Amino acid sequence: MSMWTAIVLIVIAGIVGEAWRHHVKARASGVKADEIDALKKQIDRVDSELRERIQTLERIVTDRQEDLKQQFDRMERTGS
Repeated sequence: MSMWTAIVLIVIAGIVGEAWRHHVKARASGVKADEIDALKKQIDRVDSELRERIQTLERIVTDRQEDLKQQFDRMERTGS
């Protein structure tokens, strides 16, 4: 084996080793299943809150004018 062949093999081994190290590091720092479940629960909670708000707004828009002021007053008192 010549000197240049040995140098090329050493460089290739270094590149492959570094790529493997980055692969293992990236895999270890990935998102865990429990974190994904927590995020799904949070998204579901926010989704249900937004749906309730939209239903309230639809009800306000379709109600008569007298009921509109009462709805705004009720929302202002409850903080919704």
